[in-house]
Amino acid sequence: MRTDSPNQKPDSPAPELRYAYYRRCQVFRKSGEQCKAPAEKGTHICYAHAGQRATAVRRGRERRAVLAEVAGKMRRRGKPEFGVADIFMDFNAIQVTLAVMAQAVIDGRIDCRTAGRLVVDLQTAAKLLSIIHRKGREGRKGTSTAEARRRRALTTKDTNGHEGSPQIQGQAGQIYVVKELRSVAQAA
Repeated sequence: MRTDSPNQKPDSPAPELRYAYYRRCQVFRKSGEQCKAPAEKGTHICYAHAGQRATAVRRGRERRAVLAEVAGKMRRRGKPEFGVADIFMDFNAIQVTLAVMAQAVIDGRIDCRTAGRLVVDLQTAAKLLSIIHRKGREGRKGTSTAEARRRRALTTKDTNGHEGSPQIQGQAGQIYVVKELRSVAQAA
């Protein structure tokens, strides 16, 4: 595909020619339509998209700062090889992340929307970790009767087709859960 500007990606659509009398914003919407606003001087994007990009960069920086602080706390707690990606693989690290994030919101180091998105990622990771740990406990001998009743109730719910219950069975399900955890960790 032909590109008219040096900063335009080769796989993106070409700018429309009917607005060639001014430099247009080079951002394409999800629908594939190009933004019709004029680009700012010295840049290839409009004022609104520049603000959105600055906000996204700031939120990413805030998120990385919180996660780096959590990794430092976990290293001080006796896990010297603990990294940011390990946060989503450890229940204790998820709890520490919640505490650090709450303090960061109180101190004004992170905004509420960034904190909310991080909470959703932590909730997803915790749910997937609990599924992995539940699968690991099923193979153990001598499970308690309360746990056996809970497993039977979950199995009954699964066979009845309830929407909220996980439909993960066997090795393929565990592979799916591990892939989900990796994608959550990579988003960090």
